[in-house]
Amino acid sequence: MNKQKSSLLSSTLTIMLTISVLSCSSKPERGSINGNLKNFKEGYVYLDEITIESAIPKDSAKVDEKGNFTLKFDTKEPSFYRLRLAENNYILLIVDDKEQIEFSADANNIGKTAQVKGSAESEKLFYATHHLQRNAEQLDSLNAVFQREQNNPALDSIKMVLQEAFNRMTEEEIVFIKSFIDKNTNSLACLAMIDKLSPDDNLAYYKKIDESLNKSLPNNSYSKMFHKKVLELSRLSIGAVAPEISLNTPDGKTIALSSLKGKVVLVDFWASWCRPCRAENPNVVRMYNTYKDKGFEVYSVSLDKDKAPWIKAISDDQLIWPSHVSDLGYWQSSVVKQYNISGIPFTCLLDKEGKIVAKGLRGEELELKIKQLLEIK
Repeated sequence: MNKQKSSLLSSTLTIMLTISVLSCSSKPERGSINGNLKNFKEGYVYLDEITIESAIPKDSAKVDEKGNFTLKFDTKEPSFYRLRLAENNYILLIVDDKEQIEFSADANNIGKTAQVKGSAESEKLFYATHHLQRNAEQLDSLNAVFQREQNNPALDSIKMVLQEAFNRMTEEEIVFIKSFIDKNTNSLACLAMIDKLSPDDNLAYYKKIDESLNKSLPNNSYSKMFHKKVLELSRLSIGAVAPEISLNTPDGKTIALSSLKGKVVLVDFWASWCRPCRAENPNVVRMYNTYKDKGFEVYSVSLDKDKAPWIKAISDDQLIWPSHVSDLGYWQSSVVKQYNISGIPFTCLLDKEGKIVAKGLRGEELELKIKQLLEIK
């Protein structure tokens, strides 16, 4: 090969190499978080992917003497990640493929002091969570005042003022969350906000997010998970027909919930081993005796696992209505998942058409609703 050809080949290879390097620089194969931590002494920073099931470690980096670090990530869809120094010192991010994120914070509290650039979704999430964090701190301050004034002779007046402030701040938080959702309906950041709104009172907002994410991120795993949740909430929402329950009584007969249609029905989930349930039973007995002749019925579903204590509790607490059922499945009972039960006692109040009109009511609130449905003044 002559010198001219060699020079030409060398020039060509140099150009190709330069193009390759520039290409890699403009379109990196992995996303990264370039960070700086103030007041960090020594150690590592960690990055976890927050999946539906768990937190999966993705990367870690040693922080240098100037507080600098770089973390790498590779995700096929917008995903929740957690950047942490410790289990109680972290910040949530929403990262997308190949984002180059700039991060800075005070190591003493990265969740409160973080600054994030280069990730629009993370910036939205931080803005919202930071606002809610400030509100939570103010609520904690109110509680601290209440605890400090326990021996004050004017406690009743102080309590009234604090309660008004608490109610106002709680309402302001709800207004903020709804406003954030209205402005960012197609953002995954809404998923971190919506759980603070009661689904019974705000199902429309759950559906609003679901519909938007189904359009903007139809194949995203978080969108799919949330869609399933909304379907489940809709199935148990106020106004929905109560899911059918058909289980055995202590003597082996089967009673279906739907067989009580035409009456106002209290579906009462309880168990013999549940102390709060047993404490509430006298109230249920009193309401049954007061309203049974006016169209009220109780359908008791036990989460017991042994038959004998179940039967004994029915007798001891004088639960005289006939509709007592159970599959003796304890927390593995079919009704737990069916009614999304996380704790007992838990109640669903049904109207005469078998539709859910209230959930979780007890005591005076429950009785007022029963009287309303029975049209008793």
